[in-house]
Amino acid sequence: MLVSSPPIVRFAITGLGNTLLGFTVILLGLRLGIPDVPANALGYGAGLVFGFVINRRWTFGANKPSSSGEIARYLIAFGMAWSLNYLVVRTGLRAGLAGSPLLHLSGLAAYTACFYLLSRHFVFAPDAPALRTILRERLGEAVVIPATALAIAALHGIALTHDVAWQLWIARQMYHGVALYGQINELNPPLWFWMALPLEWLAAITGALPHELLVAAICLLSLVCALFVGNLGRFEGPVERALAMVATLCVGIFTSLYDFGQREQIVLIAAIPYAFLIAMRLDERKPHPALAFAVALVASFGFALKHYFALVPLLLELLLLFRQRRQYRAIRVETMTLAGVALTYVGAILLFAPDFVHRIVPMVTLAYAGYESPLWMCFDEPAQVIWALTILSLGVTGLWRRLSGHADVQALGVSMVGFFLAYIAQRKGWQYHAISTSGMATMLLASVGFSAPQRVRDFASRPLIVLAFAVSFAMTIFQGPYFSHREKLAGVLVDRVAKGGTVMVIASNPMWGWPTVEDRNLVWASRYYAHWMIPAIGRARADHTDSPAMRALERTVKDETFADMACASPALILIENHEPNFITRPDDFDTLAFFSEDARFRDYLASNYHQEVDGHWLRAFYRITPRVPAAASCRRVW
Repeated sequence: MLVSSPPIVRFAITGLGNTLLGFTVILLGLRLGIPDVPANALGYGAGLVFGFVINRRWTFGANKPSSSGEIARYLIAFGMAWSLNYLVVRTGLRAGLAGSPLLHLSGLAAYTACFYLLSRHFVFAPDAPALRTILRERLGEAVVIPATALAIAALHGIALTHDVAWQLWIARQMYHGVALYGQINELNPPLWFWMALPLEWLAAITGALPHELLVAAICLLSLVCALFVGNLGRFEGPVERALAMVATLCVGIFTSLYDFGQREQIVLIAAIPYAFLIAMRLDERKPHPALAFAVALVASFGFALKHYFALVPLLLELLLLFRQRRQYRAIRVETMTLAGVALTYVGAILLFAPDFVHRIVPMVTLAYAGYESPLWMCFDEPAQVIWALTILSLGVTGLWRRLSGHADVQALGVSMVGFFLAYIAQRKGWQYHAISTSGMATMLLASVGFSAPQRVRDFASRPLIVLAFAVSFAMTIFQGPYFSHREKLAGVLVDRVAKGGTVMVIASNPMWGWPTVEDRNLVWASRYYAHWMIPAIGRARADHTDSPAMRALERTVKDETFADMACASPALILIENHEPNFITRPDDFDTLAFFSEDARFRDYLASNYHQEVDGHWLRAFYRITPRVPAAASCRRVW
């Protein structure tokens, strides 16, 4: 009777036995003191062989001898099902359910449903592909999918830069009803912060940490774009296709660990498949409309993060126009998608963030130039070594002449030029601004392995190419994840604030407060990420070029800073004394003296705070009076 039962019934019976076996091992492990995740893995490992034998012979009636392809498919299905179970367990752990048998039972339910579908339609199906076929046709997917899972596991706790920490902080405030630009003074357009809102929402309902979700999102975006590349490029064979996909994944994830999650990393990831899409057009191949739409949709969000990034698709269009001439067609799926997203974004800003246009844009136009550096200072970063090695290695070896006719090389090269121009146009010379240029340079180097006549062999036989490629990743590894050198100075002062206390930092450089305050779960007391207008104000005063608009900006900054201080009653106020990074700011500009020109600020500080540190870089004021409850009129950010 059981033999003639439907497969799903036999699978349920087998699964019940397998579940009892695995669950028994898990409970035994927990009883012995083994942590949740290792105990969970032991339970599934115990049932792995049992499940394969029983399901193969009895549940799905496979009579032929087991093959390596079948075993490989089974392990892939098991890995995917267990990964789903692992996600459930990790979510439960974040929600405070450690050690709960019900948590592991929920994971088992998700695992069973997933494993049944994969077993029936992939592992034991009569027409399931052999291992040789999988490796021949889908070698790229077989490499990048597990590699992405490993990257997520390895990087889930990586330290995030101050900018990314601020992005997630703003998303948390917005999730709780705080108005961006109205109650938070932020100079960047809203898309980057809107992107973080789903992460905050997901964190709220799952108990996961937002920064871990961000890391997973970046890795998964890199995976998606690697899969795009595998379906867009023209490759000689599966090895070359896999190389292009692996290069896309590695460039997307590992171009910069120090600035992980920055906008330049996101646009780099999204721009790589878009370059391959244009290369497909250059080769006069027609992509499937759905694929072109998906690639352009992802790319459009990357290009929209900064208006400078629009240089890349514009230059790619010029390349296409130059190559196709009379055959060129501007109206295509990808161009209409880019235009549609751009118009939608502009409309969303006007509708949901009008203060950005009416309040922030005039302020940025007036004062953000204070951050700009001389052109020569844009070429003092390690990234320029990668750029120089890329150009040198392609030029000296003569490969550029041989490869310049290849569409993918042309598109990647033009994209690199576009990002380089965007880097120069920003005139800051900051390290993270170079990420997209360096990543495209590395991708251009990798193209030697999938675009040259001899492909991978040609890449391996060119020591200068290999050196340049290795250096690009070695720099990332040697620099490591984000670490603020200001942490040693500011962290000691912030550590004196009691848990849950409020801190205000008045400085032109956000690194004095971020992510130091956020990492300690303290409360940020200012609407300003940094007082980014101070360099411009200081320069205008030094040069005697201040204007009525600049003086009005001074009044606004003083008013808002005092309002934040009076409302939040911070336990600690750190005030920047000197800042070495911005040579455009006069060295003798005194930040404390500037804000003390406001009598309200000066009197409030003198009445409620004691200055305990008067260092070269920072002044520290600790509150000596009881904190005053915030008035009803105070903005609700804290």
